[in-house]
Amino acid sequence: MEQRSPWVVYANFVSDAALGLEAGAVLERWATQAPRKVWLLGPGDILVSPVPVSRDFLSYALGLLGAPDAAVSVIHAPPRRGVAMAEALRDDGRLEALSRLAAGRAGITLLPTALDASTIALAEELGMAVTPYRSARAAAAALDITSRLNTKAGFRQVAAELGIRTPEGRTCRRDGLHDAVHEHLAAHGRVVLKPDRSAGGHGMTFVSPGDRWWTGIQEDGLGGADGLWVVEEWLDVAHSVSIQMEAGPREIRPVFSGEMRTAGAVFTGYVSPLTGAAAGVRAELERWGGALGRYLADRGYAGPFGIDAVVTRDGTLVATESNIRRTATTTPQAMVARLSRAAGLEEDPAWLLGQRRAATVFGFAEAVDRLGAAGIDWRSATGEGVVLYADAPHDGRSWRYAITAPEHERLWELEERLTDVLGLDGRPGSRRPDGT
Repeated sequence: MEQRSPWVVYANFVSDAALGLEAGAVLERWATQAPRKVWLLGPGDILVSPVPVSRDFLSYALGLLGAPDAAVSVIHAPPRRGVAMAEALRDDGRLEALSRLAAGRAGITLLPTALDASTIALAEELGMAVTPYRSARAAAAALDITSRLNTKAGFRQVAAELGIRTPEGRTCRRDGLHDAVHEHLAAHGRVVLKPDRSAGGHGMTFVSPGDRWWTGIQEDGLGGADGLWVVEEWLDVAHSVSIQMEAGPREIRPVFSGEMRTAGAVFTGYVSPLTGAAAGVRAELERWGGALGRYLADRGYAGPFGIDAVVTRDGTLVATESNIRRTATTTPQAMVARLSRAAGLEEDPAWLLGQRRAATVFGFAEAVDRLGAAGIDWRSATGEGVVLYADAPHDGRSWRYAITAPEHERLWELEERLTDVLGLDGRPGSRRPDGT
């Protein structure tokens, strides 16, 4: 296992970095994914999670990573509606417990999911640096650019400066939406509405002539009366893709790229690396990522970031947003990389993520047993298999899984086996890069 100073892995899904804190129910739903942060842990680390992490899952993940359970600590900090995670952590002595645990771990730093003001304040209170910055103060200097480029409007403005292609559109407040939608419907026949600060497709609305789109917008309450919205042309999308990068003071490097699996506009999974027709856009994605990374680094940002984009039916790559934080794919990719290194693999494997519903309810231990009995669980000896990367679902049915294999065709074979073994529904989103 790699040697480094200990981390407080701070799973602050309840943050205003991606969505306003007023959308508490949505943030709490996203927070149920926090147990996947276990895959980042090493000896001496502490995980702060907004949801409980089951003992079965913790033992399973650490066992695959080769780390003993006793080497890590977990603190459960239940979210409070409308407040950032740091404030919830202060309740019931949890902050004191974290401080006591961290006190004996030399060089320990805070590794947040998203960089926000409350995280900086927490790091300062604990006397820690924020990874990968040298201090909490250095991280604070990146807050403005981080906040700006986690918005749709902020990205569109910077993309225009950097020569990154985006959909034709405009930004307006809620009281200007009717005029903006009417104008774009006349020009394009169909448009897309996006709240300025959102993620995972939340709040996105597709509008055709005659639709009563404004009713849902008013009822949803996204962004409030003064919140910004982006109105864009509708694009005929063949592939939804992304690139994930790492920014540092001396280097901007691509980490991975892949194709998003979607159901409607909602993210349901991922396939990496890019293959098939989508693979042809990788070089352009990397150029865009490099330009954005240099822009971020020049303004003090360090760490992970990504660009989401689409490939239209005519093969044009169009960027839709930037994510200046750890995303739904960052931790699973780190998990795949760690497992692959432990298995001694010389080349990066293909991997996919999926989320599917099982026909019946069962627990985590039973799910793991089923994978093992079928011979499709992750095994270092073969360098392939299925990993349940996010703990048991709260409803006992909506399972998140990762599959890794030497090449893509084997991914599809293992996913078909998994479908039978766990009794999953037949809709994993876009199944393959060719759409089949």
